[in-house]
Amino acid sequence: MADESSDFIQQKKAELNENDARLELEKRCTERGIETAWVWQDPTIRFRIAFPNGRNKRWQFASEKTAADFLSIDFPDITYLGDFDAILLKDKQTIEAYVLMNSGISRMQDLPGVRKIGYSQMELSDLDEDVEIEQKPSGSRLTMNDAWILEFSPTPDRPDLRVELGSASREFSVFSERYRRRGTFRAREREPLPYGLGRFCSIRISGINVTRHDEALDILNRISGAVFFELDLQYGTDLILAPSETSDRARLGTRVQQEKAQETPRNPQNQYPEKPLSLYWYGRGASGLPLLEYLAYYQVLEYFFPSFSHRDTLTKLRNELLDPRFRPDDDSNLVRIINLTSGTGKGFGSEREQLRSTISGCVTEDHVRDFVSGNSALSEHFSGKQKIKDVANLTIADRQNDLLTSVANRVYEIRCRIVHAKEDGGKSSVDLLLPFSREAEALGPDIELVKFLAQKVLITGASRLRL
Repeated sequence: MADESSDFIQQKKAELNENDARLELEKRCTERGIETAWVWQDPTIRFRIAFPNGRNKRWQFASEKTAADFLSIDFPDITYLGDFDAILLKDKQTIEAYVLMNSGISRMQDLPGVRKIGYSQMELSDLDEDVEIEQKPSGSRLTMNDAWILEFSPTPDRPDLRVELGSASREFSVFSERYRRRGTFRAREREPLPYGLGRFCSIRISGINVTRHDEALDILNRISGAVFFELDLQYGTDLILAPSETSDRARLGTRVQQEKAQETPRNPQNQYPEKPLSLYWYGRGASGLPLLEYLAYYQVLEYFFPSFSHRDTLTKLRNELLDPRFRPDDDSNLVRIINLTSGTGKGFGSEREQLRSTISGCVTEDHVRDFVSGNSALSEHFSGKQKIKDVANLTIADRQNDLLTSVANRVYEIRCRIVHAKEDGGKSSVDLLLPFSREAEALGPDIELVKFLAQKVLITGASRLRL
């Protein structure tokens, strides 16, 4: 995106058709105090809107068509919610969020109570009594051209609360980031259903008294979590709230672009231990599930704890016995030997110490420095402001400190936060690192680091291929 002068931008704006919907939308935004910007993206000028998103802003591009869509729904007062593809319609005190149906739309549409509709969900409460909402005939299936809705029965303690799943409302179809995501949709999927409904599922919560972002986000999390869990218990569905496009892009942007070899592939000369290799492939298959992916690579390292911790302990024991000051008739000397050889589990030393031994057995400090400094995203993540709290920093440029110990501490502390473990069985617990949180979203560089270590330890544990 070119950095162009204000005069250049104004010149390009003047060349637009006077009926360009973006010009009218800009006026509406100015009236409401919403920040906007025109930017030059060769060969055209583009319009951006900074929608409120709690204490942050969520910038969205608006094409001429999108601007017309915003204007067609009277451009309601909204705020995006957290890191989800979700909004709060302030005037109507209604929350709506995009729902990913991992179990498939057919299972959702087969739930008892699902009905075919022909009017926007936004208008359902205002329908005349003689307007029929079609009941889906028993045994029939809805098609992709049918709008549908599932209204949840109210409870006696909150008769005013209204929760619905179904085709996204016209308003939300305009604000949702679904079609701006990476990846492609068929043209037919981009076309709205009758009355502007979206060809995707949303959860809609109304009958609430809320206008503030944090309160709305809390309500969305609690109600959607309860709804999705109970639907899973009763009907075996698998639903989650869709992350925002910004959240998706941030997670994808922290991946290391692996340098590809130029040589023609050759037959393997090595064979790798089957069990840790299986864990490695499990991690590779968990892309998009950062906590699971991280733990899978950590388990690869954990598999080698016994062999590396024994090796480290033998070195320490040998050094102790070779010390000319060692006296076998001195109890304090023997206690030191006992302490060296007493271990937990299958290896010697605490889990943190075993991890340190394993890492130092498969990589050098230069290996780690080259890996991190070779990628700008990794360098910025580890040297800049820390996005993951309560973990050790990595100062790659500092050659005075033990870098491998810092790496081991960071890898171990993140593992503890994921499993909510007490460090080495101690009394002090750590804060849980939650899925879908900003910290989990920022975990990409640390996943790349632990994957790199898993690759190195697999190479160290390899043997010559024998057939």
